[in-house]
Amino acid sequence: MSRPGLAALLLTACTAGCAFWRPAFPETVPIEHAWASSGALRAGAAAVDVTPAEPVWMGGYAPWRRSEGVHDPLYARALVLERGALRLALVAVDVVGLQRGTLLPLHERFRAAGFDPRHVVVASTHNHSGPDSVGLWGLPPFYSGRSDAAMRRLEDGIVAALERASAALRPAELAAVGVPIDPAGVMKNLRRPGMVDAELVVLHVRAMGGGETVATLVELGCHPEVLGNENRLLTADFPGWTVARLEKALGGVGLYVSGALGGLVTPDVQGGHPDGEGGSYLEAQRVGERVAEAALGALAGPGRYQRAPHLAAWHAPLFLPNRNFRYDLVRWTGVLERRLYRGGFLRTEVNVWELGALRIATVPGEITPDLGLRIKRVVGGRPTLLVGLANDELGYLLPEAEFELPIYDYERTLSPGRDAGERILRRLEDVGLLIDAASPSTSSR
Repeated sequence: MSRPGLAALLLTACTAGCAFWRPAFPETVPIEHAWASSGALRAGAAAVDVTPAEPVWMGGYAPWRRSEGVHDPLYARALVLERGALRLALVAVDVVGLQRGTLLPLHERFRAAGFDPRHVVVASTHNHSGPDSVGLWGLPPFYSGRSDAAMRRLEDGIVAALERASAALRPAELAAVGVPIDPAGVMKNLRRPGMVDAELVVLHVRAMGGGETVATLVELGCHPEVLGNENRLLTADFPGWTVARLEKALGGVGLYVSGALGGLVTPDVQGGHPDGEGGSYLEAQRVGERVAEAALGALAGPGRYQRAPHLAAWHAPLFLPNRNFRYDLVRWTGVLERRLYRGGFLRTEVNVWELGALRIATVPGEITPDLGLRIKRVVGGRPTLLVGLANDELGYLLPEAEFELPIYDYERTLSPGRDAGERILRRLEDVGLLIDAASPSTSSR
């Protein structure tokens, strides 16, 4: 037997033996629901600099890519919405991803800051020019690329952003709009040309009565990777220019979240390599400001601000089978700290929020545009904003029927399994059915 074959056999035997001692997961996992339809809407937002103070291994592209400086700062940006006893928080961070195990220790700090952890969503933009926040870009599977100091700064920044946004809460109103954006010059799908989610969704929150902007949230499904593998400076990539343009035009705090960017939606870089790499900082600025201008144009149209939108949150944990031996390998070597349940299942979650007519759906990884569009249909908001890499980073989430296609050879190596995407879709479909059946009289407060 070859050495690689023997190593695979030993790993399989070890995994099978250890599986006996893993905890079982419950046969049924309830969907939890909270609702608020009384009291004034209040909102607050804050941005906290989380740029590493020292050189770090960078997340995304090839391993062992060491940062050599800072081009522009990285942030944790928080938006907090409160009505009655229900408080919701979305934090967008300029990193490649955060696994569930990284966020679990922060739950006590969330509670201390006045938040139910089930109602906090921490979403990574999937920035490929920030620190390795997962561990896979050191020397996998043997050496984690995460810096303890950089992770402490990031985690402290997430909590500080929540605290500062809470301290800034004030009466507010909001408007949400979804508009088509021309993908040319912005994004393209390297695997399935033309398959993108070309809807840009914008949420604008301002002080009550048409006052100053509290926050502007933008969602688009595109990898933040204008700057390619050769870049060695920390940067937020094009979302940094998007939020900077929004803040200059409207004030307040800008937030960017990534939607359906998987399999593989990348910036349409002008003058770069055909695989999407090799863009310049001017290109990152061009793409980012193009996205911001589309958002500003959408908000310039006739919008209806809601002064008393109902708020609701559905929190839906789920268990997914891990069918990727690479995942077991990096867990076994200690690069990833991830709890497995009996049968090799992983615990993760999806969430759906209602802010009036807007619905926000979260997924724990990089979902493809076709699955993302299906999620938007089953969740059924007007519009629906999709937040990827939310409270977890499971890797690529692909359509089951297309999982074995040669175009996804790379994505399969970074996916938990062929049915993970469909299981997430079905879980969100269950939530959508509950939403349609819910009413204030039957909702928990």
